[in-house]
Amino acid sequence: MKKGKRVKVVFPIEYRLLLTPFYNEREKRTVTLIGLRTINEFSNFHYEIIVDPIIDGKSIRLDIRGLRAPQVSIPGSGPAVYKQEFPDLHGTYDVIVRKLDKQENSFEVSIGKGKIAVKDSPEKRFVDVVTAAEEW
Repeated sequence: MKKGKRVKVVFPIEYRLLLTPFYNEREKRTVTLIGLRTINEFSNFHYEIIVDPIIDGKSIRLDIRGLRAPQVSIPGSGPAVYKQEFPDLHGTYDVIVRKLDKQENSFEVSIGKGKIAVKDSPEKRFVDVVTAAEEW
């Protein structure tokens, strides 16, 4: 029996980006929660995505630097995750996610009071943007 060439399945979407309003109980105000998670799940640990966030004017740049193993060695499975709260974001922003290989996706988002909407996204992308925590 002939064996064919093995084809590695390529998933174009590697990350899911969460942009949502979030009420911070400690500070008693609404902030913008930005979260990034991998689509692939890891079987040994809950890894953390190392991200350098840069806010410059109306641009939010998320440079992905790699993965970090958890500080505690309790095994668990799930995606690698990054989360950070940003106060005082209002208006239209360009959100740029950049991978280690310099490939990047740029999204235009509108951040309003209690609502975030994606206005524009690239046709070919490796990031899927969601605006509700339930979709993340």
